[in-house]
Amino acid sequence: MIKNRFFIFISCFLLNYTVVKTFNLNIQFINITIIQIFLFTLYLLGDLFYRKISNKKSITPFHFLAINFSRILLCILFLLPTILSYNKPDNIYIYNFFIIYFIYLFSDIFLTIKKYIK
Repeated sequence: MIKNRFFIFISCFLLNYTVVKTFNLNIQFINITIIQIFLFTLYLLGDLFYRKISNKKSITPFHFLAINFSRILLCILFLLPTILSYNKPDNIYIYNFFIIYFIYLFSDIFLTIKKYIK
């Protein structure tokens, strides 16, 4: 499972870097790297908590909702400095963040469904 997640991380990183360079977007390489590392860490921690909760006998959908809500809060905290010092060019940074976030989210859903189908 870690191999799949690492492959997704490398794929998202390369895709993000390629799109930024191809369309000449105003995002520095260090910012791409920071976003990718943050989202990948969030992705792994969420998976770790999902697995720990899944092993318990008395789980409710509220537990999974709490994990996703925590992810959203952490993303908002991550973007808060950019949002508070808002400039017009920061739109690209925020859009980039959420596009990559949704790619990670869809891949997480896909891998989870794939795991339960087997």
